[in-house]
Amino acid sequence: MKKCSFIFLAAIMCFYMFMPYPKAAEKTLNQLEAEAKANRDAYNKAKNQKALSEKERASAQKEQAQIKAEIPKIEAELSQIEKDVKELQKNIEIKDKEIKKIMSYVQLSNGESAYLEYAFGASSFTDFIYRVSVAEQLSDYNDELVKGYNEDIKKLEQKQKELTIKQAELSKKQQELAVLEARLTKEIETLKEGMISKDEQYKVQLGLIQSMKNMGCSGSDTPTSCQRKNGNNLISTNGTYMPIARGYVSSNYGWRDLDGDGKKEDFHEGIDFSRSVVGDKVYSVADGQVVLLRYNRSCGNHMVYVKHNINGHSYITSYWHLASYNVHEGQMITYNTVIGYMANAGRYTGDTCSGGVHVHLNLFDNAGGAWESRVLKGGNPNKGRINPRTAMPQIPGKDVYFSHR
Repeated sequence: MKKCSFIFLAAIMCFYMFMPYPKAAEKTLNQLEAEAKANRDAYNKAKNQKALSEKERASAQKEQAQIKAEIPKIEAELSQIEKDVKELQKNIEIKDKEIKKIMSYVQLSNGESAYLEYAFGASSFTDFIYRVSVAEQLSDYNDELVKGYNEDIKKLEQKQKELTIKQAELSKKQQELAVLEARLTKEIETLKEGMISKDEQYKVQLGLIQSMKNMGCSGSDTPTSCQRKNGNNLISTNGTYMPIARGYVSSNYGWRDLDGDGKKEDFHEGIDFSRSVVGDKVYSVADGQVVLLRYNRSCGNHMVYVKHNINGHSYITSYWHLASYNVHEGQMITYNTVIGYMANAGRYTGDTCSGGVHVHLNLFDNAGGAWESRVLKGGNPNKGRINPRTAMPQIPGKDVYFSHR
């Protein structure tokens, strides 16, 4: 029973892996021009939004700086208030001692005897009048001093309370501005990424449009029909795209250290693009024509070879480790054509050169039709591979993630 279940599951996997996929419809020259305009409009809109966000962020940063400069002043003022309160308390204590020393003789609260004893202890009538006056003034002074002290303390406490509240408000505002700045920074980066994507698409589309117009294509022509009218001469494109919509470069062109011992054991003749998603779409990096297909190879599994005219130079690209391909030899394709789908690890496909889900991109120099001439004569189609960055300088570095083609 288990064996039957395994066979059934394998059959289902094979069906989905090798089933035909719908082909992407080509756009006409008129549609390409409309799409290019839409990309330029989207680019300009993102550019304006980015400028507004940057202006808002600059304003938030300026306000943050002002608050940052104000907080130390408030803290210094609070510190000074505390010093003033302590100094006032110290002065009151000194005055209090002096008052108590004198009033010990004239305090009316102890009865009139003490007051009279002090007053009648005068040596003369003039001294008597002075002593009575002093006793009364001291009493009034003490009352005024205590009253003024209490009022000053209330004022200082109120001011301290107000400053503390202001400090809390400023601190809260500073936090809110920090959150706003972070949000705007993220928004600006997103807009910037979108601008780059739309600008790259616009430039490639513009090059394709101009090439089609130079070849006398009509508005209803697609790149394929236009090329057929011109004896299958490839339209020149002025840019390239990533072979997958998002992912990262998992292996560069050049020597590699496979076992981590610091020694270079293997020369990698292409660039690997990974995303770890089985069945992910693989696209042609530029407009061109499918010139060769290879099926179920022990190293590479299913492979597609495409001829391009990039910036007036003839190149061949090949795409390895596909679960299946979606094109046929001689087919005219564009950079939006899905040529195949990413396969699972080698142990599931029999591909001895693949240890994980990725597409291996090769580039060949086809100047003067050299690659085509060699392959037509039965030569090795994989001989003479060059660094894909020769025609695709925008390819990011190893382990750098990209989210648009």
